[in-house]
Amino acid sequence: MALFNYATKEITLKVVYYGPGLSGKTTNLQYLHSVLNPETRGKLLSLSTESDRTLFFDFLPFELGKIRDFSVRFQLYTVPGQVRYNATRKVVLKGADAVVFVADSQREMSDQNVESYENMKENLASNNINPDEIPVVMQFNKRDLKNISSVDELNLLLNSEKHLFIEASAIEGRGVEETFKLVSKLVLKYIARKHKIEVQEDVAAGEPPAVSREESRTDAPPPAPPPPQQRERTASPPSRPVSTADSSPPDNIGAIQSRREKEVTASAESIARTLAGLEKLTAEVSEMKQSLSLLQKNVNELRESSKEQGETYDIVREILTMIQSPKKKRSWFRF
Repeated sequence: MALFNYATKEITLKVVYYGPGLSGKTTNLQYLHSVLNPETRGKLLSLSTESDRTLFFDFLPFELGKIRDFSVRFQLYTVPGQVRYNATRKVVLKGADAVVFVADSQREMSDQNVESYENMKENLASNNINPDEIPVVMQFNKRDLKNISSVDELNLLLNSEKHLFIEASAIEGRGVEETFKLVSKLVLKYIARKHKIEVQEDVAAGEPPAVSREESRTDAPPPAPPPPQQRERTASPPSRPVSTADSSPPDNIGAIQSRREKEVTASAESIARTLAGLEKLTAEVSEMKQSLSLLQKNVNELRESSKEQGETYDIVREILTMIQSPKKKRSWFRF
């Protein structure tokens, strides 16, 4: 969900890149981070646990303008590709305002694409996000490879909801910027409609945040970029980030940047600890299920054993009855 920070006059929008393992989600974020203006982008952070990682960075595109008096900040995330890390996927997807589904165009990846897409819809619903309402852009990646499915085949397999789609080759950078421009345009319209905000025409229908390659300067070094602001979606509103509009004296910029970097690092470590805790909890639940299964098996064996013992007791009792019966005793001695 969009976060409105009235202290800093910012709207923070969360875009999550979803898809099967090795489909190109990480490559998308790495490429975008490399071409964005370093003065407005945050650091590319990898929140790693023992078995997987989540990439994240944010940026404040000044070229986009403002919605009312609010600047728009985007947060971009990837999820772990493998389904066994579903707990982490749910955490990352929480509070998402839009999703880019990165599909692998290779024919042998068809089943994994379908499994991941269905998993995405389930996790959206589990986070109380309507999968039919949230903006979703389909990116058909790896179009540079051989033995790939056609666009019509991919749409028939994955895109029954008729989401907008873009062909891409993330490793070459083709279609990556176009995908983000499309999803940013859709999410702005979605937020304006959902929160009944009147958006300027040039913001809602015009070009989304400008994405251009970083040009080298030989005459003077570029100014130091303001550090990013990162926080968990459930955390309290962050303190005011450093921006070009700050009136801090020049000699305090270094100290402010240092403080911001510490805040980002602390937030990243907190998220990493949360993800690690979820993994540990998942492992403990799995062990408990195995123990319960073993216990049930033992109970069933005990029941079978008790049944057999009961039948044996009945036989022994009948034999004793026969032995103790005088009539039956006398009949034994008849010749």
